[in-house]
Amino acid sequence: MSIQLFSIGSAGLSVLLGLWFLGSSFGNQGLQRTLQKKQDDIQARQQAIQTQQQQLQAQQQQIDAGTQLSQQVGPAMIRDLAALQLEKNNLKIAQLLQKYGIEATPNTPQQNGGR
Repeated sequence: MSIQLFSIGSAGLSVLLGLWFLGSSFGNQGLQRTLQKKQDDIQARQQAIQTQQQQLQAQQQQIDAGTQLSQQVGPAMIRDLAALQLEKNNLKIAQLLQKYGIEATPNTPQQNGGR
């Protein structure tokens, strides 16, 4: 009789452990799905950040190119406008230059070797 009780107890314990293992497996799968979703979300955000960084780099390159162009062309354009204003005695060009604090005078030395 004691062997039968021991067998029944062992079988009952085995069933309980099996059910506990099954429940734990389902719980672990749920946690793994949650973890996978979070990892996917993080990866999507990282890709979005990388795309934005690439866009910002492209914009910065455009800004740098524009700045470089303005530094190269701007002074020459102002010298040419001043020379044209003096040559043609154009009041509108003189007003435009004065608006930005530039006054063309006949004896203004030309920079960078001039023309």
